[in-house]
Amino acid sequence: MVDFFCLSSWINPLSLMFNSFLADQSLRETKKALLFLVSFLIVSFGQPAWEPALGLIAASIGFALFWSVIFDLKPGLRFGLSCLWFTGVQLIQLSWLISHPFLYIYALYFFLSIIMGGQFGLIGLLITSERIKSILGIIAVASVWVLMEWARLFLLSGFPFNPVGLALTGQLYSLQGASLFGVYGLSFWVILTNLFVLRWGYFYRVSFINGALVAAIIGMPYVFGFFHYKYHENKLSQGGLESVKALLVQTAFPIEENLNFGSLADAVAYTQAEWGKIVATLSEKHGDKVDLIVLPEYVVPYGTYLPIYKLSDVHRLFEKYYGESIIDRLPALMEPLATKASGEWMVTNAFWAQALANIHAAELVVGLQDDQWVDDHQRESYSSAFYFWPNGYQGLRYEKRILVPMGEYIPFAFCRELAKSYGICGSFTCGQGAKVFPGRKAPFGVSICYEEIYGDLMRENRTKGAQLLVNLTSDVWYPGSRLPKQHFDHARLRTVECGIPLIRACNTGVTGAIDSLGRIIAIWGDGTWRTEWIRGALDVTVPLYHYKTLYAHFGDVMIVGFSFLAAIIYFLRSFF
Repeated sequence: MVDFFCLSSWINPLSLMFNSFLADQSLRETKKALLFLVSFLIVSFGQPAWEPALGLIAASIGFALFWSVIFDLKPGLRFGLSCLWFTGVQLIQLSWLISHPFLYIYALYFFLSIIMGGQFGLIGLLITSERIKSILGIIAVASVWVLMEWARLFLLSGFPFNPVGLALTGQLYSLQGASLFGVYGLSFWVILTNLFVLRWGYFYRVSFINGALVAAIIGMPYVFGFFHYKYHENKLSQGGLESVKALLVQTAFPIEENLNFGSLADAVAYTQAEWGKIVATLSEKHGDKVDLIVLPEYVVPYGTYLPIYKLSDVHRLFEKYYGESIIDRLPALMEPLATKASGEWMVTNAFWAQALANIHAAELVVGLQDDQWVDDHQRESYSSAFYFWPNGYQGLRYEKRILVPMGEYIPFAFCRELAKSYGICGSFTCGQGAKVFPGRKAPFGVSICYEEIYGDLMRENRTKGAQLLVNLTSDVWYPGSRLPKQHFDHARLRTVECGIPLIRACNTGVTGAIDSLGRIIAIWGDGTWRTEWIRGALDVTVPLYHYKTLYAHFGDVMIVGFSFLAAIIYFLRSFF
């Protein structure tokens, strides 16, 4: 009996302790599940295209909240949960992909999300207590992430969407940091900041010095941005600066590849009707003084200098919208704008563009397909931007350098049959370099669609003397989605990185203008899917204020080089 009571005296306290442990364990698991969910929502929707305010939270503590969940787990679990969490983040942020009309896009959607999730899984493996205690270790982890984001540029044509640094671009002050090291510099700072928050929360929460250090790191982009912004804003407000007045045309045409024409004559008639809509839109601005007219990417089908329109039909359209007297302003009938065949003059897409430049006494940039024969048996096709000036006769051409796989080029032989089933039977040829057009107000560089998402690529225009960026876009393949806004957010980054303004004309998308500080001057409609199918011409006056930036001088090489050296030094030091 005594033995029994003695045993009970031991069992009861142990039982209470065990139950208390279970309760605490359950509480901890609930807390971790809640942090997992909260961090997921903050980071997933923490982009300017979703909710800019959440982006600022994500850039400060969003990732740290997740890492606090996995910090003390075994390596395999850290990797797996990190992959799962970030794949889910990408499935939300890349959800615009599935608005594409073709079903193969789902394979790309999941592939990209999983690849990016795998990259983040590797970061999860690197986050250990020993490494996070070390400032050099934190710098090394942030550096590895930058290198992995940068590496995405070399997957087929590259995929620069969704760098985590985008979270800092939803606010004008924090956006200014892009002038130093570009968007990958912002990504470095986001990861670095979150790692310092994690370090402080785990090891130094009671330390005032470490708390002040974390606060300084969080606030640094905003402090720098404030002074950078105020300095240049003051310069801008002094007046007396040159400006360019532009007409940015949003055409809102459907995808021609999805239309079935009974004959070539029907297709040409349809294309001529598209030119008629452009002429009608611009005729409303006739008489207004304008420096530059911009039309979107691949504005109408067929080659730039392919004579497929009857001159008599073209005359009738211009007379309808501008009056009979306007015929005298049309280009001279000469090669390569016009060709006489079987006694009848036939004109080209270039003729239409040159006619509009003449009528409005303005320079004109337009996206068109252009073909040229390399020899008697080989022809090259380019997705091009052409620059026309009043009373010229042949435009200057820029060739698109970043081509979209499956849409503009077919990357692998096994893809060709798949592409044919979607009506894609050929590939464009890549352009070889940036080209800066003279411009009567300022030299400007041109990009076509997806290219403006590549900071280092756009920077080449700046190094060649561009004082303005002009982008031609069509986001028509992703209707009613967040792609146009995300695309526009990247365009905004380019202005601050290069220190020059940007204008863009879209078939569908966000047609608008941004100054050199990333401030939106004007957009067509409200910049959402509700107005992407409304045709019109946006009249904007863009100040040509520009300034030198560290990023424009060095490009990605500075942050990538630093990240490479920091990672190598840390891991070599750890090994030896």
